[in-house]
Amino acid sequence: MPLEQVLQGSYFSIENPIRLFDRWVNSYRHQCRVQLNGKNLLLKWSARAERALSNKPEPLIVEMQLYFSCLVKKRVLFHDQAEFETQVVKDHLQIAFRPIEAAKCDPEEFARNYPLGRVLDSSAALKMIPSWVGIDFRNGQWEGEFGY
Repeated sequence: MPLEQVLQGSYFSIENPIRLFDRWVNSYRHQCRVQLNGKNLLLKWSARAERALSNKPEPLIVEMQLYFSCLVKKRVLFHDQAEFETQVVKDHLQIAFRPIEAAKCDPEEFARNYPLGRVLDSSAALKMIPSWVGIDFRNGQWEGEFGY
């Protein structure tokens, strides 16, 4: 496998300059603060996301996932329905944070499927809530990132 495919999407990858320009032009223009498990979280979203949210009949559920396997991965997943607790942000937007532990450390299975082992629900795990999350709607797809 070529090195560029191995590094694609990894910590060491170089982001596409066109995408960086698009992020600059379509930056997060909307924001609000919410309390999530007692921690202050800044939620930011673009004008494109605001338009997509206003046209959406059901709420969008934004799941921030801290996935523990052979390594730790930050994931932002988008759902129309969820079997877990969410925090209402506004009419068409809900948010949740879930630390997840993989069933076992298998790098190939991790890269392919992100197998669920269990949700970490200890008080220490629930304190790992990020300080910000950003969402965008680009080319018909929801995109997100979060940080500490």
